[in-house]
Amino acid sequence: MSAAVPVALRTSVAEAAATGMPFPTPVLTDLSTWLTVHTSGNVTWRTGHVELGQGNRTALAQMVAEELDVAFEKVTLVMGNTNVTPDQGVTAASSTIARAGVQARLIAAEARATLLSMASKRLRAPVTELSVKNGVVHHGRRKVSYGQLVHGKALTAVTPIVINGQGTTVGATPKPFSEYTLVGRSIPRVDVVDKVSQKAAFVHDITVPHMLHARVIHPRGIGSTVVSVGQLPAGSNAQVVQLGNLVAVVAKQEWDAVKAAANLPVTWSDWNGLPSTEDWPAAMRATPAKVVTHASQGDFDSAFASAASTLTATYQTPFENHGMIGPSCAVADVRPDGSVTVWSATQYPQGLRNGIAQMLNVSTEQVEVLWVDGAGSYGRLCSNYDDAASEAVFLSRELGKPVRVQWSRADEHIWEPHGPGTLHDMAAGFDESGNVTAWKHDAFMAPNNDSTMLGPILVGVQGSSTRTPVGSWTGPDLYQFPNLLELAHQMPEFGAATSPYPFGLRTTFLRSPGQHQITFAQEAFADEIAAATGQDPLQFRLQHLTDARAIAVLTAAAQAGKWEARPSPKRDASTSNGTVTGQGISFVLRDGTYAAAVVKLEVTPATGKVLLTEVTVAQDQGQIINPRAIEHQISSCVLQTASRVLHEEVKFDTANVTTVDWVSYPLLRMDETPTINTILVPNPQIAPSGVGEPAVNVMPSAISSAIFDATGVRLRTMPFTQEVVKAAMG
Repeated sequence: MSAAVPVALRTSVAEAAATGMPFPTPVLTDLSTWLTVHTSGNVTWRTGHVELGQGNRTALAQMVAEELDVAFEKVTLVMGNTNVTPDQGVTAASSTIARAGVQARLIAAEARATLLSMASKRLRAPVTELSVKNGVVHHGRRKVSYGQLVHGKALTAVTPIVINGQGTTVGATPKPFSEYTLVGRSIPRVDVVDKVSQKAAFVHDITVPHMLHARVIHPRGIGSTVVSVGQLPAGSNAQVVQLGNLVAVVAKQEWDAVKAAANLPVTWSDWNGLPSTEDWPAAMRATPAKVVTHASQGDFDSAFASAASTLTATYQTPFENHGMIGPSCAVADVRPDGSVTVWSATQYPQGLRNGIAQMLNVSTEQVEVLWVDGAGSYGRLCSNYDDAASEAVFLSRELGKPVRVQWSRADEHIWEPHGPGTLHDMAAGFDESGNVTAWKHDAFMAPNNDSTMLGPILVGVQGSSTRTPVGSWTGPDLYQFPNLLELAHQMPEFGAATSPYPFGLRTTFLRSPGQHQITFAQEAFADEIAAATGQDPLQFRLQHLTDARAIAVLTAAAQAGKWEARPSPKRDASTSNGTVTGQGISFVLRDGTYAAAVVKLEVTPATGKVLLTEVTVAQDQGQIINPRAIEHQISSCVLQTASRVLHEEVKFDTANVTTVDWVSYPLLRMDETPTINTILVPNPQIAPSGVGEPAVNVMPSAISSAIFDATGVRLRTMPFTQEVVKAAMG
């Protein structure tokens, strides 16, 4: 067996991997940073990216095994252990294969070239005459295995690596796609069996010796501070810990902590710095904001003023929860010597390590973050933070023992950083023939990049990291309009100006942040234009597109989804069972991936209930690594976004969030799920791009347009609940 310990990445390489910044010259790095070849022929691959339920463990192993020419079963991944894995930046829904995967492919190709060079010397034959199969190098009848070549030691060859915006370049050339035997196959996910058989350990299952359980009593209002903390009843098995405005009860048994938290009297100051749910759109418009021009072409104002006819509309998306089925949880062990170990489901272990080092005022080398499977974060644990972990480290430091912080369902619903609410003012002008002569999109977007952690802020040792509210554009513009103007209002968080803390109603990344909302407004408005000018929605899109890949996925979705070419709304949408039926179509380009969807649904006018019956998604993500995994990702995009569109909305009063459970914040139910068809458009010569987010973006507008097609009623404010639909239909 190999006992080799990989060396750490040099800082410059780690920063490049995380940021994608180019280097003028190659940077040298040891291959042992990334992989270990064992005497047995097994390969351990180390990656800073983690598994979010997307199949990253499987897809990355496929790519590594393909380039090394070893059996898939021989590759094991170590993910998100900051002591041994490189810093490759945050794991986001559309980044792992496009970034970490491409890096893995090229570095594995360099490792294969290094092994072949070693084999050339061992076999006394030129590299060009060698072949590799299942980790064994052959030259005629003579052969040597990878394990024999490394003698159980680390593969310490040094290779030049240049990491840039397009990926990683090394000296070796990867295989041509025509020679792939593993990539492109639907290899079953390696983590599913243990998960369904209850053998897998999630972060909620982690226990360590002498661990204490903590429940945090969070402020009553977002800006509330502690006035007084009472006593626990006599005989309680828990103790109270107060660190500034961080109030917690801690016990050896979890249930003792839960009971004590419910019984501990805490008085909080009054704070009412939010607009209500009903008032936030007006408050957003009234808030001073920096206006950024995303795109400008021609002269919109003149073209709009001189148009033969015009159309305007406003679209609104709500604040949303990430909806993790398992609330936030983490374990921290802060030891007397200043060393720290944290178990977390974070999407960015290296970033969390840096944040913990800063809040505890220790060096990053003293902090170890061990990533553990979580409950589907979708951006909740993105960037550099984990709220539960940040609270656990302060409690552990105070008590001198490992502490496990488990949030309640209400904690998660109230205190998670939410997906931001947005407003979109749309305007278009047409000539006498119905051609679009002017297009404007004016977006108001709450920030979707809050990376504050509650722990240090409540304790009072650290303020918020400096950040610029995003509120800016996501995604390119593919439709060709002669006079176009697109603006983004960069909004602050509601309540931040009057809160004693450096945050207000926290908002952050949620699956396909920014583009989810932008595409809803753009694509639904495109359908409004088509309806106003008597055009088929599909044909309207095709005549304004020149990108061949965009046209291909729209055409593929339309064909597979049996699109009926005609204007909307449908002339006779009624059925024999008292419902009305409709169709909707939508398109997006997200992180290099093209996606289009056709949605079929039925609406019951008497109740306002919307039921999706069939969703067809065509997608071109470049090279296909694992078809089944992509299909699963598309299905998850469809179902999660259908839930967001039809049900989900975070509501709040002037103090805090009021949707505190699954009753007040319902999700899509199993009896509401549609049939899902997926069409993967092959493009093997193009590098793979992300698949975790594109299909999210096509759902809202397609659903909105399908409802219009069925009912003649245009819904522009999500969610489209039964009550909203029924009221809109009169």
